[in-house]
Amino acid sequence: MALMDNEEVKKGKKTYDLKIIKWLFGFTTPYRIFMALALLFMLLTAALELTVPYIAKLAVDKYIYPSWRIAELTDKETDKKLVSEIKEKYPSLVLPLENGSFLIDMSEIDNVDRHNLEKLDLVSHERYLAINQDELVGEDYKKVSAIVAKNESMFNKAGGYDYISYSSLDNLSRQDLLVLRSGEIKQVVRLASILFLCLFGVFIFSSFFTYLLNYSGHKIMHKMRVDVFYHIMKLPQTFFDKNPVGRLTTRVTNDVNAINEMYTSVMVQFFKDVLVVIGVLVVMFYMNKELTVFVFILTLLMLIFASLFRMRLKTVYRDVRRSIAKLNAFVQESVRGIILIKLYNKEIENLEKFKGVNSENYKANMDQLWVYATFRPFIEFTSVFTVAFVLWYGGLKVLSLDLTLGALIAYLYYVRLLFRPIMELAEKYNIFQSASVATENLYDLANAVPEESSGINDGEIRGELEFKNVWFSYDDKEWVLKDVSFKLEPGETVALVGLTGSGKTTVVNLILRFYEAQRGQILFDGVDIKNYSPDFLRENISAVFQDLFLFGKNITDGHHGNLNQLSGIKNINQLTQSDRNSISSGEKQIVSIGQAFSKRAKFMILDEATSHIDANIEKYIQETIKNNGNDVTTLIIAHRLSNVREADRILVIHKGEITESGTHFALLAKKGIYFNLYNLQNEIRRFSSLQN
Repeated sequence: MALMDNEEVKKGKKTYDLKIIKWLFGFTTPYRIFMALALLFMLLTAALELTVPYIAKLAVDKYIYPSWRIAELTDKETDKKLVSEIKEKYPSLVLPLENGSFLIDMSEIDNVDRHNLEKLDLVSHERYLAINQDELVGEDYKKVSAIVAKNESMFNKAGGYDYISYSSLDNLSRQDLLVLRSGEIKQVVRLASILFLCLFGVFIFSSFFTYLLNYSGHKIMHKMRVDVFYHIMKLPQTFFDKNPVGRLTTRVTNDVNAINEMYTSVMVQFFKDVLVVIGVLVVMFYMNKELTVFVFILTLLMLIFASLFRMRLKTVYRDVRRSIAKLNAFVQESVRGIILIKLYNKEIENLEKFKGVNSENYKANMDQLWVYATFRPFIEFTSVFTVAFVLWYGGLKVLSLDLTLGALIAYLYYVRLLFRPIMELAEKYNIFQSASVATENLYDLANAVPEESSGINDGEIRGELEFKNVWFSYDDKEWVLKDVSFKLEPGETVALVGLTGSGKTTVVNLILRFYEAQRGQILFDGVDIKNYSPDFLRENISAVFQDLFLFGKNITDGHHGNLNQLSGIKNINQLTQSDRNSISSGEKQIVSIGQAFSKRAKFMILDEATSHIDANIEKYIQETIKNNGNDVTTLIIAHRLSNVREADRILVIHKGEITESGTHFALLAKKGIYFNLYNLQNEIRRFSSLQN
């Protein structure tokens, strides 16, 4: 557990550099066309979202709220010059009145001219509805003429237009009002239809880019998980010695999911949000510069706060990921060792340890929650404050004629569009930060140096093995094997015995190239095993280890091989088809030995392979090994010396050194370590029989 903490702390000091980003984006190559389409649909969605409030502005300023106003000239030359310029620029929008003033359609002139007229106070606050009867035909003409004639006192004429003040419209009946404003109503219906089409387009394009993002994201996640798992299978044993199972499980599951969420929720969506923010600011600046500058300043303040939030969240997220990996490792370890926990009544002690690990995860999540709970309310408060300010300041501008009512309505909508991506930044940055830490972890895993795979891949194997002055240490500090030398001839059965921790299993690990010797040579058929491909070497060696592990419900996965050599063992074929959880440790050893024999390899290793098997079956297996004769070279590792009496030769290893070699009776005659071990085991058996 301490090892895992140290590794995670080291990773916490890393930076999210370009190499990691390049590695991550390498997975997107087959799906970039989908991501490009998703980006295109997002751009269309952003454009339509920006169009919606502007359509509402047009509807209010041009058709819902009457746009004609009277311009009254003063004696100032500047005023006369301005009106004269406007008359020349918009001849069809300026209608002369009897008293020297003019009726102007303010909805059709540009913002600069409108602002100049309003700031110089040349136009009236009262608005007017102007109707050109010459443009009407048929029933519309008759109805409008009748209404104007009936309410002649409320209407005035100007250049072929009949106009009425906005305040006088209340005196008309609802039916007359609908007739008079039928043209505006048609335009509002048209704009409302366009607005509905825009919203429908937002729905359609959003659905498309959501599907494309999730489709490509799941494809990327699938490939990434396969690649990472395949790479894990190729890593050397030393890697697994340093990395807990729980952490590796987290890498393949949780970390890959975090990256997938970044692909689908952040990466392309981020571009859309940036475009929306820029587009909103541009449109707002076009409508009113002063109000936009204030909103922009508030936006900058929020971005600064978001940057501070980002730095804090990065540290918090690393703590969260580290605590999750630690929690997974502890649970994995506890479940696998549940028998020992129950056997030694350690449930309460293990629970207390779990509470400590779980509390660390809880604290990390609470730190994350505090940071998140601070950021989002601040953004929401700033958003509401900005809306209130726009409503107050924009309302004053409307009253002072510096801003139209439609522009104010559009402004309020744009403010919501502006702050929505910033409010979502907290959640998206959570996802991004989680994915960045996960990517660092997966990048480290993917760049762990795999086991050497080159070397001899074919040829005839005879089964000769020789150790020449081999030295080995697991930690480069304490030697486990010291100048070990021995040789196994083809077809020979050799036993390796010694006290616990003397280096017997280490010899097996070196033969199978799970580890590499620091000094000396290991020769297989006269060739250094470093020249063999590990896959080829293991393919030609059958091995049964003291730590058994069987996969899946069908424990042999359907590949039973030829079990004729162990046909004397009762129910051997039924055992191979059994659920691994329903058979005993001894039966698991029988299945493993059966698989080893069915492999038909020229070299066999039995490392405490019969420790859980009864004496009758053990004797049968020994006879089977003996009957193999010169076909198979066998290395037997055992603590029970009765299992190795029939071996052609027995090697005694003590404190990492080969101290004795010979047959059973020759070693007894030497009265050395083997003699002492043999007598000690006999005394134990004799004592046990007396007890019985």
